[in-house]
Amino acid sequence: MKRAFLFVCLVALLVPAAASAHATLLRTVPDNGAVLARSPGAVRVEFDDTIRVAPGNAAVANSSRKSVLAGKATVAGHTLVVPLAKGLRDGAYSVRWSIVSDDGHREQGVLAFAVGAGAAAPNSVLGASTPLTWSDITLRTLYYLGLLAAGGVSVFWLRTRGRTGDWLRVRLAHLLFFALLATFLGGSAILHGAPPGTRYALILKIAVTVALLGGAAAALAPTIAWLLPVAVAGALALLAAPTLSGHALDRSQPHWLSIPLDLAHLAAASVWIGGLLALVFVAPRAPDGETRRRLVGRFSSSALVAVIIIGVTGLGRALTELSHVSQLWSTSYGQLLLVKTALFVPLIGLGWLNRRVLIDAFARLRRSAMFELVLLAGIVVAVAVLTELRPGRDAARASAAPAVVSPQPPLPPPRDAVVDARELGSVAVGLARTPGRVQVTLLGPDGTGLDGRSVLVAGRATTRCGPGCYGAPAGGGALRVTVDGRTLQFETPTRAPDATGRLQALTRFYRGSKTIVFDERLASTPSNAQTTRFEAVAPHKLRYATHGGPSAIVIGAHRWDRARPGARYVESDQSPLDVTQPYWRAPANAHLVAPGVITFFDRQIPAWFRVTTRGGRPSRMQMTAASHFMVDRYVGFGDAVTISQPPPSR
Repeated sequence: MKRAFLFVCLVALLVPAAASAHATLLRTVPDNGAVLARSPGAVRVEFDDTIRVAPGNAAVANSSRKSVLAGKATVAGHTLVVPLAKGLRDGAYSVRWSIVSDDGHREQGVLAFAVGAGAAAPNSVLGASTPLTWSDITLRTLYYLGLLAAGGVSVFWLRTRGRTGDWLRVRLAHLLFFALLATFLGGSAILHGAPPGTRYALILKIAVTVALLGGAAAALAPTIAWLLPVAVAGALALLAAPTLSGHALDRSQPHWLSIPLDLAHLAAASVWIGGLLALVFVAPRAPDGETRRRLVGRFSSSALVAVIIIGVTGLGRALTELSHVSQLWSTSYGQLLLVKTALFVPLIGLGWLNRRVLIDAFARLRRSAMFELVLLAGIVVAVAVLTELRPGRDAARASAAPAVVSPQPPLPPPRDAVVDARELGSVAVGLARTPGRVQVTLLGPDGTGLDGRSVLVAGRATTRCGPGCYGAPAGGGALRVTVDGRTLQFETPTRAPDATGRLQALTRFYRGSKTIVFDERLASTPSNAQTTRFEAVAPHKLRYATHGGPSAIVIGAHRWDRARPGARYVESDQSPLDVTQPYWRAPANAHLVAPGVITFFDRQIPAWFRVTTRGGRPSRMQMTAASHFMVDRYVGFGDAVTISQPPPSR
């Protein structure tokens, strides 16, 4: 079976593949078909390579088809982030993601999720496609055919120069000009639609520029002899373009092997195609039969070496592009390789006939070579399609990727555990300690537990204990928790006095206060924070002002807002607020972890709290929740505070 596989790969890849890599989808958060208890803030689509945003990203409610996007999609590393409107109602939603990989390939996909516990798994109402049009195939064929022809004509000139007169330089300059013109026209049209900023677009832009300059030199070479070497140098340099923009530079490839193989493969194919063109269009104009036979002989020896190189490098490319023989018929990439094989098999016999039997019958040799060129052109068309298909190995890897478990809310801490939490970038890191063991919880921005992260406790590896939960044995004392290489230090004790009674008394004090004044710092990430002064007067008066930002006054059922200091207030209706209600709703795990410091976990939000008290009243409160890292510093309780509606002119 292995020998058959190697043989099929050898035959199938005896012409340039120039296959370009695609970014492979790793997972989406939420997963397709997920049912979530809470509305996510965004959909995250993760890939294994560099990506950029492409047109076509969308998010809609399945019931109304109305957009629920909260802005333009962005890219963070290898992840596409599609922002969603806040507070999506219960129901089903569909998202279409659209990206372009670093090699210039566009990719799209869809997913659906539902909000509301108990809902059925939804299906997407959006579609996705990246069709390959005949225009795309034509332009790519023109580009690759021109590039290969220009390189081969250049090699033909290098092999024959000095042995013929100026007539050869003039004829080859004409042929080289038309080949570089085809490269320029095809490449320019492809570049017009190529997403900017990608490796593919950069290499294509350089190739088009080189083709333009080389074509100009070739056009003038019949009258200015020294310009032909300039055009030849440009044509030979262009042979590196498919390698630099394609699959050989994929991060999964061994570059020390894939790059030389790809370059040699393209160069050998170029010698074959360009030599045939010279044989058909240049050799017939030779001044005598001896010169013609010399040209045919030179090409024949070059073609023999080229076929050997194509075979060896094609085998190497097969081993990197395909991982099993079944991918030849189970993937679109493999099926097209079989089409190339069907075109190539008669070429082997035709080439032997041309170089062995018809070498002395030039008229018949020329007709046979023209037919050989037609078959090679068909193979280049197949290559133009192959550049848009996922290689067999990648296709198999993408289809065999393990299903991602739908994100779930994090596992709450054990009822008797001492808890604490800290912010780490956009992730909330919760800690639950019991004698001899520690449980680390990672809460993502969308309110779900983050799985698959590298979590160490005191340098020891952890094991999964639930959604977003990582457990490990641990002794007493301070703990170092490392998440994906970033470390936090927790001073949380293993045991601490129960503080349920103290917290209940603190809650009664908070609710019973006539006025409360506090400064609040709220952040969703380290770089996105704001500070606000709140003044509350029981039972339903509130005034707040964000530093350099919006402010508002609420009195019962009336509200006045302004966007910035000095702006006019805008009045609106408001449901009356209970302004002296604390943020926590269903506290548990309350412990006195230090003098005057109470930590607890609210299972309803969910969120971790750390409250510092002084004289029986709170002085500082820290809340850690999904995309909600808040610190309140209390200025006063029961102080004289007056809140009234703003003057009409303000």
